[in-house]
Amino acid sequence: MEFKVSIPTIEQAKSFLADAGVIGLVYFIIAYLGTFITPYIDAISFFELPAIALAAALSVRYGWAGILGCVIGSLLFHLLKMPWQLAATLAIGSGIAAFLFCYLLRLFHPTVVTINQVSTVATFAFIAAPIASAAHTLITILSMQWLGFASWDSIVQTTMSWWFSELLLAYLTVPLLLSIFAYQNTYFQTQEKLEIGTAFIAMVIVSWLTLEYGQMLASSEVIIFVLLAFVLLAALRFQTIVTHAAIFIAALIAFASLIFNVEQIHSELYSQAVFTLKVGLIPMALGGLFVASAFSERHNAEAELNKLANHDPLTSLPNRTYFQHFLTHSLAQAYRQKQQVYLLFIDLDRFKKINDSEGHELGDAVLRIIATRLNEILRADDFVARLGGDEFAVVYTHPPVNNAASNLARKIIGIVSEPFELQGRRYSVGASIGISVYPNDATDAHALLRHADLAMYQAKSKRSGFEYFSEEMNVFAHEQLQIENGLQQALEKGELLLMYQPKVDLRTNQVVGLEALVRWLTNAGVLTSPDKFIPIAEETGLIVPIGRFVIREACEQWVRWYEAGLNPPPVAVNISPRQFSDLSLIADILEIIKTTGMNPAMLNVEITESATMDDPEMTMEILAEMRALHLHLYIDDFGTGHSNLGQLRRLPIDAVKIDKSFINDVLTNNDDAEIVTAIINLAHALKIRVVSEGIETKAQLEFLRELGCDEIQGFLVSKPVSHSQVEAFFNKTIKL
Repeated sequence: MEFKVSIPTIEQAKSFLADAGVIGLVYFIIAYLGTFITPYIDAISFFELPAIALAAALSVRYGWAGILGCVIGSLLFHLLKMPWQLAATLAIGSGIAAFLFCYLLRLFHPTVVTINQVSTVATFAFIAAPIASAAHTLITILSMQWLGFASWDSIVQTTMSWWFSELLLAYLTVPLLLSIFAYQNTYFQTQEKLEIGTAFIAMVIVSWLTLEYGQMLASSEVIIFVLLAFVLLAALRFQTIVTHAAIFIAALIAFASLIFNVEQIHSELYSQAVFTLKVGLIPMALGGLFVASAFSERHNAEAELNKLANHDPLTSLPNRTYFQHFLTHSLAQAYRQKQQVYLLFIDLDRFKKINDSEGHELGDAVLRIIATRLNEILRADDFVARLGGDEFAVVYTHPPVNNAASNLARKIIGIVSEPFELQGRRYSVGASIGISVYPNDATDAHALLRHADLAMYQAKSKRSGFEYFSEEMNVFAHEQLQIENGLQQALEKGELLLMYQPKVDLRTNQVVGLEALVRWLTNAGVLTSPDKFIPIAEETGLIVPIGRFVIREACEQWVRWYEAGLNPPPVAVNISPRQFSDLSLIADILEIIKTTGMNPAMLNVEITESATMDDPEMTMEILAEMRALHLHLYIDDFGTGHSNLGQLRRLPIDAVKIDKSFINDVLTNNDDAEIVTAIINLAHALKIRVVSEGIETKAQLEFLRELGCDEIQGFLVSKPVSHSQVEAFFNKTIKL
């Protein structure tokens, strides 16, 4: 119990006094009813045993409000029978006993709610209850002696008898009361309820049979052993609240069996029988409490292990294993009930950027926020799990309307995309969702998840938010898988090669550079288009080793040309967005330059416009490091991204390359012509050279000459050719 000095508000004071008043009234009623019971359990009639046990539980449950309520209730009860001085003393004694019980219990177990652990039972049985009962008994007896309401004769025997009776009642009732207070956390299945009811009925029947066919004194002892079996059964089979109830009911049955079989209830024989019964009930109660607590701890440990095995420790959502079991069960149920099941596969957009740039700790915080948001918007019978990384899944059963899954997907995208603040900075992520439907798309859990995954990738590539699975995706995915597996082998077997396309200076018509372009030619002679394998390589991460191969091969070939005295022009290599975000990029380039002997001034690096603008600060750092290596830097596919002109002015670049998509219709489309004109004028204003890609006609060439374009490359000059064929363009002036 914490001792904190603070001034409560008026509302807090009202609530505190209201609780204390209600508790006082309940205490008074229980104490008054107890006067009709105490004679039968051989206790003094004005000694409010049932209410004292209630006071102990209330002090744990309500703290100071419970203690004050006990004082008020005890005072009201004793004022009915005795002078106010004694009533006040006994009321204070009740409050002290309640305080001691709560303090001692919370001293060892600060967050205790119910008696359901072995250590808690030990503290309750051997420390809190004995000391609090002893304090209350001594205060009560000494107060009565001091005020002249009792004699000093047999004071030791009287004290021990009262203390023993009070302690026994605490053992029988306090654990049950605390369990009842926490009952909202307890759930019983129908089968368990039937078993519990059957066990309690059996207790009564067996006890009646024991009384019917046994002797009176012997029967009370036999009944305890009989009832102990039921108490232990409850401890082994059910939750602790059932054991606490079984202990209490067993005591009621035992006392009832004695009361209804003795005609002279105040006889010496009856007192002896009651004492024997009390002594027997102590080990029964403690045995039941310890056994129940031991099995409760074991059950809780198993439940915790099960949760760890089936739930994600970061978000507390079900994990992939639990998800697979649930989805399989849902499909089986949907099959029996002829229902549909919708599976929504969710992948976060822009999460990797946050996780890589800000650190995993902040990334974990983002995942927890998203998990909480998903939990909040779903119905009670929907199921959401974290499959791993930034991937989540929702099982959506029997939607009420046809477009319910689409509406839910939009709702998820909306709530996931809402900005949030972490560590003083504002962030936002998005979501791409794939949807598959049982039984339309698949009839087993693994296939349904795979199809939803395919639909998610379609949504991500199209940036459409969400997509439903279609069979065409399956065919496309199969083709992609073949390409992915083939790429792995191509790297191992050396099936990748470089082609080179010359770049021409429009002022001198001389070849001033080469662009190295990777091609995939299998050993069987099958050529795979870069448009097919480059996006897959980018998506799977294979673009990093492929890009490393391109840089090394281009440098090695340039060195071979140079050593052969061919005076090769600079060679350019493309850096993909995935490569650009790779932390080892600069180290890889530096290592290749050193091992190949490449002149870094003759190596041009082409980076897409979108890659440079994704993270301006990181872009500046990487480009500055490249510039420090004396590399020449080009912005590729210029005009297709989202350039910030202020940022572009700060970048340490040598040239921009106008994307082929603008050149194709530059003579027929005024918009494209104006864009190309604007790019050239802007670049020249910033003192940056301009290279136009995809030049195929002389008309396009003349148009670009008039605009002052610096360099061109395209089929008009040459298609990409092998390293031996491109040598013919070295030191040559091209007639255009």
